[in-house]
Amino acid sequence: MRIVNHPVRMRIIELLAKGPLSWKELSTELGVRTGSLYHHLDTLERIVARDPERRYTLTRLGQQIYAELNDEKKTPAQSIQGIEKVIKKGTFGGLLREIFVPRSLIVPLTSTRPRGIATLAAISALTLGLILVSGNELVLFSFSPTSSILLSVSTFAVSLGALAATAYAALAVVFKERGDVVTLLTSTALSFVPLCLFGAALHLLYTSAPVGSPLSIFADTTVVTVMLAFFQAWGAGVMGAGMSVASGLRVEKTLVVSLFILYATLLIILLQGGRLA
Repeated sequence: MRIVNHPVRMRIIELLAKGPLSWKELSTELGVRTGSLYHHLDTLERIVARDPERRYTLTRLGQQIYAELNDEKKTPAQSIQGIEKVIKKGTFGGLLREIFVPRSLIVPLTSTRPRGIATLAAISALTLGLILVSGNELVLFSFSPTSSILLSVSTFAVSLGALAATAYAALAVVFKERGDVVTLLTSTALSFVPLCLFGAALHLLYTSAPVGSPLSIFADTTVVTVMLAFFQAWGAGVMGAGMSVASGLRVEKTLVVSLFILYATLLIILLQGGRLA
């Protein structure tokens, strides 16, 4: 209901219920600034979509929400309950999207500066814990073994700062948008979590799995490399979602930037002779 219960977003749903509209038509009807309109459309990403002619239209979920809002037989409280049921029902594709590109998670975690800073501290502590458990050092979007706790902590801090700064610069240069620094730092820290979980799990499997068990498949370099690439891509998806929230840009644009940053950082590691696992 926090997504829907806003005068501009309610008006967007009402307008699109009458038929698809272009960006210009929607902007004229609403009379809001470009950045504000992008923000509202991004917030409604499961409710509003674009058709083959690049016009904005309601998704099936959006049509169901509009029907609940305009059901004269229901009281306002019943309409709210109906909308909550419709949204929670979701789809498998929507669930996957929320896991790998978690905009809806990052938005409430960074809705205020104090909350964003607290979330950054909590996620950083979790990430550092996973790094220390696995005995690794984090090198941008990769990791390698180390026996030094100081090195693990310092490489995490450097990687966090470097990637957040790169994301900020990319938003400013490519899209001429200023991203919120706390949101970028928080989402960058969150983007390390999948990779650090993989590193910790890999370490535990190597140290506890008996020889000849089904888990010994993880000793295969090819399997580990494919899984590493999967978790790195997941991290890039999280970072792209954070850049979208920080700047108000559509996530399709920021995902391209985050993937470019991922490939660039891996290229730097390779050119320096570093290991990917």
